[in-house]
Amino acid sequence: MIVAGVDGCHAGWIAFKVELPSLATSVEVIDLPAWLRKRPTELAYLAIDIPIGLLDRSRACDKEARRKLGQPRGTSVFAAPCRAALTAKNHAEANEINRHVTGRGLSQQAFHIGSKIKRVDDAMTPERQQWAFEVHPEVCFWKLNGERPMRHNKKTEPGRDERLDLLRTEFPDIQRHLVNDRPPGVGKDDLLDAAAAAWTALRLSNGEAHRVCEPKDAERDERGLIVSIWF
Repeated sequence: MIVAGVDGCHAGWIAFKVELPSLATSVEVIDLPAWLRKRPTELAYLAIDIPIGLLDRSRACDKEARRKLGQPRGTSVFAAPCRAALTAKNHAEANEINRHVTGRGLSQQAFHIGSKIKRVDDAMTPERQQWAFEVHPEVCFWKLNGERPMRHNKKTEPGRDERLDLLRTEFPDIQRHLVNDRPPGVGKDDLLDAAAAAWTALRLSNGEAHRVCEPKDAERDERGLIVSIWF
């Protein structure tokens, strides 16, 4: 059996896979919607860095994740779009739709990954949420770091180094994946984010994971999807 963490990248989706119980690791570019529609037989848990569960208002889990991270890391948790905005052809149209539905605009960052959000949203069901969960890497790193946010932006060398230092203790082979077998179209920060997500997937398999909001406060969208960020 394996658990995996997945992050979006230029190549599509990078999966950081962890075998159970050996904890041997590997990386692979995958077709995430296909994994969601037809779960690999060996896959126990999947942690995904993408909004799952879309509302016509602000998501409580996004607000709580920003609160936990503080500034400036909290800015990495962007407001998820409403579902209607995902069909827009450009940012101006998506921004107008989102403002009309939710009362707020849509960031360029959210629009930029809108096609990925839509593909996951189209494939996700409440039943699949029994094994596939939303995470946010910065919240995962916050927990790995003793509930303290990272000091540096993940795009900088100091930011990559501090995240790598945390992950080495969990996945000793991560340096090899980062340097020797990182697939084309996968940034170093993408692979580190996927590894942080995999760490949460491992916590899910061990019954140790938590949500940023208490289960009693978890929201559901119009399709019955639970709106929750795990760490």
